[in-house]
Amino acid sequence: MRLLPRAKYAILLREMKPPDYFIPDRDPRAFYPLSSYLPIPSASVAHTYIEHLTSPGDLVIAPFACAPTVARVATALGRRVISVEANPLWAWLARAMATLPPASELDAALARLGDALKDDAPLRVHIAQLYATVCAACGKTTPADYFIHARGAGVSARHYTCASCGETRDDPATEDDLKRATLFDARGLHYHLAFTRLAPQDGLRAERIRKMLDVYTPRNLYALVTLTQKIDSLFHAMRERDILLLLLLHLLDRGASFYANAEPGTPARLTAHKQFIEFNLWHEIEIAVRELGRAAPALDLAATPDEAIHAEMPLALVEQGNARSLAHTIPSGSAALVIAALPTRRVAVWALSYFWGAWILGRAAAQSLLPFLDASKDATWERRWYFDSLVNSTNALAKLLRPDAHAIFAFSESWCEPIESLLLAASGAHLDLDTFVFQPRLGDFPRRELDDLRGEYRISFVPSPVRETNGEGTGVGVESRIRASARAAGEEILARRGEPLAFSWLHHAAYTRLAREGILAQAMAAKFKTPPGRIVHNAVVAGLKEGYAHDFDHYESPAQFLWMRHARDLAAPLIERVEDAVREILVRDPSIALEELQDAIYRQFPGDLTPEAGLIEMGAAAYAERDETERARALDILARLGERLGYKISDFRFQISEIQDSESPRPASLASRHFDLAWLADGELAHGFIWRARAQFADLAQIHIAPARGYVIVPENQVALMRAKTQRMPHLADAFHEAGWSFVRVPFAEKLLNAEKIEQHDLVFLTGLAPNLEQKTQLELFDNAE
Repeated sequence: MRLLPRAKYAILLREMKPPDYFIPDRDPRAFYPLSSYLPIPSASVAHTYIEHLTSPGDLVIAPFACAPTVARVATALGRRVISVEANPLWAWLARAMATLPPASELDAALARLGDALKDDAPLRVHIAQLYATVCAACGKTTPADYFIHARGAGVSARHYTCASCGETRDDPATEDDLKRATLFDARGLHYHLAFTRLAPQDGLRAERIRKMLDVYTPRNLYALVTLTQKIDSLFHAMRERDILLLLLLHLLDRGASFYANAEPGTPARLTAHKQFIEFNLWHEIEIAVRELGRAAPALDLAATPDEAIHAEMPLALVEQGNARSLAHTIPSGSAALVIAALPTRRVAVWALSYFWGAWILGRAAAQSLLPFLDASKDATWERRWYFDSLVNSTNALAKLLRPDAHAIFAFSESWCEPIESLLLAASGAHLDLDTFVFQPRLGDFPRRELDDLRGEYRISFVPSPVRETNGEGTGVGVESRIRASARAAGEEILARRGEPLAFSWLHHAAYTRLAREGILAQAMAAKFKTPPGRIVHNAVVAGLKEGYAHDFDHYESPAQFLWMRHARDLAAPLIERVEDAVREILVRDPSIALEELQDAIYRQFPGDLTPEAGLIEMGAAAYAERDETERARALDILARLGERLGYKISDFRFQISEIQDSESPRPASLASRHFDLAWLADGELAHGFIWRARAQFADLAQIHIAPARGYVIVPENQVALMRAKTQRMPHLADAFHEAGWSFVRVPFAEKLLNAEKIEQHDLVFLTGLAPNLEQKTQLELFDNAE
């Protein structure tokens, strides 16, 4: 491959801008050891940014690279790449996955391990027999795929595919299963062999090692130690040994009690589950070999940074290291792009990496991870360590960037605090915030005022000129500017999205505004006694809460806490704007592919207008197909139901404007609106029904029709969208119901119509987006009993 001269790209580079809209992760699910714990960047997202922001031959740097994802994508696009990870275990894992042998070698290594003898039986047979159970169908002994343990009570259930009759079953555990599980001594020889392998020689942190060993059942610990002994004694060739150690690392994860269920793709959770899965580890190693056999081919790796930078063909360097070490080995201003996922802050994960690293690589290789075993390192230490680490890394990375370069962080995160640390660290390193995109999941709501939302982040920075500090960034002056800016940012985001919002939205709006105004940089330069992260966070929260004295308000229920404004200049609710945009595109092109639709909507709603994950798909489902007969059928069913309940069905089209509260303002959209069907009692309107082809209800909240009742008939394909609207705008949903309105779904009306016995008071079981018809059944049973 002949690379074009860099000069030909100079003009293009100056015009390159990162997308200011959301780039979705479209990677197919792929097997990767320890994936539950590692922040692995998306290949499809990395591809988009690398293609947008670099040219062939450019240097890409991937810090915090616990996987070779960026290395693979960048080299495939003709870029040079240096990928480093400070954690020795994760760096080893990244290199092992980057140089994975073909499937034939993986199969051969596992076959040789399985053929090794243990107690006169092949090792595969010996390990599989540890998980033996008796098939409830044929009575033959077969290995279970896994057992379910109730914490403190032992084995409670089993899942298996019988090796004799082929039936796959889920059955309660038997007495024999319970006896087999207790055959292994919890503090037997294999426990002590594992402890000796892992415990530091000075005896420190021994108790932490014991607690970590206790996350394994005695049976799984026996299996892990037995497999380790065979690998250590029989496999010395580096290539074959690395294959087996990679598989063993996967088993150290799957053998722990961190999995609450066995569904594929279920992540591990570092908590004491009420019940957990004990996997058959030989079954798991066979699955892992099959999955690894489908992995991308091995990369041709550089041996040194110099080789990666100057090789004639684009090469990747994947090694242990960090940004500070790179700053000493790579010329300043040489990188066109830095791209990474934000590193994990969880000290428990770093402690586990010592445990697993010492097991796989030896205690000496994992020595740098020993501090994370210290149980006295609390949340304050964790916060300070993480912030200091990010500051050091971003300072080093900023020196490596060209003046026209970008730094991209694409990741998932559950907490606001790492976002704060990143923006502060970047501001202190003279990196200007360019784009900030946040996307939580549709339907996720905080329960308390300052609760965070988990979401996807796409954040980009560009190098900025060094700012001179003028002494203004000290003390109260900075804090007052932070409070004022935070409140202004909260007002703006609430107005722009036009909906009540979770705290995360206001928090992110405040921090992005502070970054762009240079206030975060001033806070980093100021001489506070308190860490700058605490100063800024407290001032941001104080500034947002000051909004309550103006036009801020909140909506609170047991299920959610949302911030809102009472201003009249709010934009239309974002969900309705996205709904309209999706509908317009589908009208123009009914056969448009979902990915094309997503891309079009994300471009139309960039930055802080990004729709939540799932909203576009929900809108597409609501308007993808039309049933022209649905309206007539709905009105016919409701008319017959009204007759059965004793109401007179009116042909007269009652105007909503005629029955509303005269003191209530009438929305223009209702100027000529009428009920599509009316049930009359004693000549007066009792129940009125409106059919709507759009998922709309908020305009009716202003129309008080009591003592009559009004109903919006919701087409089935719009139920999910309507439910989402009521959840996102709960204050309007409450006003809608208080004004005398409800929702009706046709299938539930039809079921009520077909019931043997119904009375007028049974109408309560008809209303709502999720009517509880089970209550109707229970009521009938109770009446019959009398």
